Amino acid sequence: MTKKIIYFLIFLLLFIGFFHPVYSITQDLGRHLKTGEIILNTYSVPKTNLFSYTYPNFPFINHHWLSEVFYFFSFQRVGFNGLLILNTVLALLAFGLIFNIANKKNNPLVLLFCSLLYIPILFERTDVRPEFFSFLFLSLFIVILYKFREKWTYLIFLLPLIELLWVNMHIYFPIGIVLIVFFLIDYLILNRKRLNHQHTSILVLVLLLSVLVTLLNPNGLKGALYPFTVFQNYGYSIEENQNIFFLWNFVHKQSILFFFITVPLLFAALFLNFKRVLPVDWLISVSFTILAILSIRNFPLFVFATFIPFVRYTSGLKFFALKKHLKIVLLILLIFLALFETQQIYIKKGFGLGVETGAKNGADFFIKENLKGPIFNNFDIGSYLDYRFYPKERVFVDGRPEAYPATFFLQDYIPMQVEESKFDNQDQKYKFNTIFFSHTDQTPWGENFIRQITKNSKWKLVYLDDFAVIWTKDPPAGEAGKNIKSVIKTNYSNMRSLIQLSRFFQIASLEDQEINIYQEILNIDPTFCPALYNLALKLQSRNDPSFPIFINKFNNNCQ
Repeated sequence: MTKKIIYFLIFLLLFIGFFHPVYSITQDLGRHLKTGEIILNTYSVPKTNLFSYTYPNFPFINHHWLSEVFYFFSFQRVGFNGLLILNTVLALLAFGLIFNIANKKNNPLVLLFCSLLYIPILFERTDVRPEFFSFLFLSLFIVILYKFREKWTYLIFLLPLIELLWVNMHIYFPIGIVLIVFFLIDYLILNRKRLNHQHTSILVLVLLLSVLVTLLNPNGLKGALYPFTVFQNYGYSIEENQNIFFLWNFVHKQSILFFFITVPLLFAALFLNFKRVLPVDWLISVSFTILAILSIRNFPLFVFATFIPFVRYTSGLKFFALKKHLKIVLLILLIFLALFETQQIYIKKGFGLGVETGAKNGADFFIKENLKGPIFNNFDIGSYLDYRFYPKERVFVDGRPEAYPATFFLQDYIPMQVEESKFDNQDQKYKFNTIFFSHTDQTPWGENFIRQITKNSKWKLVYLDDFAVIWTKDPPAGEAGKNIKSVIKTNYSNMRSLIQLSRFFQIASLEDQEINIYQEILNIDPTFCPALYNLALKLQSRNDPSFPIFINKFNNNCQ
């Protein structure tokens, strides 16, 4: 009975963590859907930057085209909620495969303990993206190779077929090759006197076949080598590619905290069981820990690759050989930890079906009011605009740094948001008619651009919501543009939207609106400290006699 409760808790937590409204539609998912549609309609994979008018002919290697076809084909039949369900199933299946191997002959309490440490790390990446196919393929490789290591199985011949899918579905495909190499090294170390054994021959054959099938992609050898060259032309830094120490200086993410806790425990378990640790477990643990440290997007790879060694060698520790009453106490503590983690992921991402509104309402406004391009947009919102406007309008930039020359970001995109003169030069070159910006952009240049363009009399703010802001040339282009009815949406009843709006008004130096939003926030939560503090400062600068009220509230509730 205890086992069933433990297994239920683990997979319930996983389900809640992945089954949340689709947020990635305003990031990459929209572009993936549009690309999948193009591929299905044209029976060809685009090899240039198709969506941007700045560099439409720039060469681009699409390493996830088959995922995009799958997503669009599925989206046509089951919509966004169906994609969410499919994504959740992929995640549960990927974890279930390695959990099943780790479960054999191991203490259920250890399984729960290890799972509650690993799952928050896995929750760093929960949105609908092609990388979920990598998670499944990685789990399949791990499971099949461990099974083959124990005894002969014909499943080993599935690996080249999985690799063939992998090379066309996501850029992580070299990991499959690396894993085969690790298990081959493991066998060679432990069987130095039997190198001509059939086991070795089969692994070498599977390795060669897996390497060869990586050439079966739309770009051939270039596509097979692309993971090793992609960062040679990458002029824009994004959060998911940053190392964890850099990110920790800016935000103390729960996933990073759990990673910091888990890694020492993993290697402590390996060292305490040094004599019986398999060479392959050392190779996997060291390699995937390094990958996770170098880039936070690799956190799930660390989870799926090292979970089995972690459980196996933690189970061997005497700490878990507890008496019955102590096991009950530990179980209760772990259950409380599971409930805490469930609460945290629910607060962060919610639970259930649905799609984040994001830029949808702004795009609807653009279409309804018949606004015209060329559009200047920021990096964060470009992929969604690809989805909504292509081929009628193309974007200035989207969320693919590798699809533009590195110099474009360093010499054009960033400088034109920092210096008005450089924006004016680009405006003369491209003759922008509309600016479509996600004001949740937290880059210094993005904030500076909002501050400058709000004061620029050539541009008129015609749309604002909790995510997007649109400016048009004043007067707007075309006859239809002269009759635009501006929409400024501030009547939100949720804290997140109001906080995002308050930040926009603060950056844009629109003080009256900023004060009104703070008051709306305090109507919902009278003790919300940032709003109390900022409102008190604004009122004090105006010599408003009510400012001491908010100062006192801040001192009483926030000090």
